[in-house]
Amino acid sequence: MSIGVWKPASSSVLDAATIRVLLDAVEVASPESLECLNAQDFSDLAWTATQDKRAWSQAESLAPAELERLIRFFTLAEQQWVGWEAGKRSSVIALVAILKSQSAFEPELRRWIKQHSDNRYLPYGAAL
Repeated sequence: MSIGVWKPASSSVLDAATIRVLLDAVEVASPESLECLNAQDFSDLAWTATQDKRAWSQAESLAPAELERLIRFFTLAEQQWVGWEAGKRSSVIALVAILKSQSAFEPELRRWIKQHSDNRYLPYGAAL
């Protein structure tokens, strides 16, 4: 049995380069499943699943299609990969807020999120 090295999230920065790495990596993923992706390849990026809107400020310049790709990825990763559980701290909430600020959040995406997640906080976050 091996024990990994804990890296505090505060030392990780969600910058434009990290966002681009995520976007490039998930480009091949199906919008319905992460079968073609290996969770181990993303283990160093699991911390990005629980970042708030302030941390995602670099994503405000992304196109709606790119934001939607990230939303779908994080929704599926939380559901399908161990260690990606985010609850009310899900990055999906922050990304949906950015998409809404661009007036690009469609009801179809809301329904898709609800169909593909059992996280009761998605897509808008905690009620209070």
